Amino acid sequence: MNEAMRVFNFMVSWGCLPDIVVFTSLIHGWCKNKNISKAMYVLEEMGKMGFVPDVVSWTTLIGGFCQAGRPLAAKELFLNMHKHGQLPNVQTCAVIVDGLCKGNLLSEAGSLVEAMEKSNLDLNIVIYTILLHGICSAGKLNAAWELFSSLPAKGLRINVYTYTIMIKGLCKQGLLDKAEDLLMNMEENGCLPNNCTYNVFVQGLLTKRVIARSIKYLTIMRDKGFSVDAATTKMIINYLSTNKGDTEIQEFLFPKR
Repeated sequence: MNEAMRVFNFMVSWGCLPDIVVFTSLIHGWCKNKNISKAMYVLEEMGKMGFVPDVVSWTTLIGGFCQAGRPLAAKELFLNMHKHGQLPNVQTCAVIVDGLCKGNLLSEAGSLVEAMEKSNLDLNIVIYTILLHGICSAGKLNAAWELFSSLPAKGLRINVYTYTIMIKGLCKQGLLDKAEDLLMNMEENGCLPNNCTYNVFVQGLLTKRVIARSIKYLTIMRDKGFSVDAATTKMIINYLSTNKGDTEIQEFLFPKR
């Protein structure tokens, strides 16, 4: 980055003015190195040279603050964008909601999404999926289910990633029957489970030592051409290491020919 700044200063000294792309690239570089002060310096230099940061510049800087563990400062930038002549787009919204959720600021994330809705921002399923993931990770299942259930009324089509996050949240709380019902209802709602969906559910079953149902869904996965991922494989190995006498799962893994 120091070399990049040296080239930048060399450009300016020779009268070759940088454009928005150059400035945004520098902001991205400093943010990636979590050097927010120098990223802010670049933003200030843009203004001094008569350039107006565009939505990509702001989104990059907001993401940098989030990655540096300063989501509240990122939120302030987000809220002040309009004062600088820019409105956030869907990507900006996704970045700030993700940053707040990862910073365990779920209340702020939820309130911000509500404010976005009232401002008639065109929020897509990605924004709500990010928020849902944060709520599920925090173990707030009732709030997660309420949000999940409200999505169709918002005119949004729930995708496989959103379903998988909700199924994982239900499994995490031991609500395997409800998770299975949701898995079964996916296809009826026009959304096919993928490899990740099945692995998440099987992991939930294995965690609770529900072996017969685990084998049932492992069989379904095999018949559909899906494969177990590393996390599922590890759980099966750990189970067998302490339950060597379990012939049921051994017969599934090592069928007699």
